[in-house]
Amino acid sequence: MTSVSRLESIYKDLEKEHQRVIKQMGRLRASVGVTDMVPLLDELRTLLIVHFAREQLPDGFYDALGALAESRRDELQTLIDEHAAILSHLNETLARAKDAGGVDESDLLDRVSNLLEQLSDHEQKEHQFAVDVLGAESGVT
Repeated sequence: MTSVSRLESIYKDLEKEHQRVIKQMGRLRASVGVTDMVPLLDELRTLLIVHFAREQLPDGFYDALGALAESRRDELQTLIDEHAAILSHLNETLARAKDAGGVDESDLLDRVSNLLEQLSDHEQKEHQFAVDVLGAESGVT
């Protein structure tokens, strides 16, 4: 299997996970209150922990990208670092949502909105990186 076909295969396998993450993000956007958000945030957290771990596995998505884009290792590291930042933001938001002492619902909605924007931006950058690498390797620009 060539490096390009390996990356294509891994990316195709991850597409199902990406769709589950996007669907969960839509559920969160549609939620109307704190009580709706807590289980949805919990589910998103579980999805992302598994998804990010799979992307970062040895011989996984990021290794396959790095093998084809040696000169862009810094960009790849930024994407990896974003995983930790997104999970941290999600954990803080979830802790606030679960706070038994009460939560400012407006603040929580803002936090969730910012989290979803951060995650969406990350996924878009990741997708574009893969498209760029695959395009460069196939001669398509």
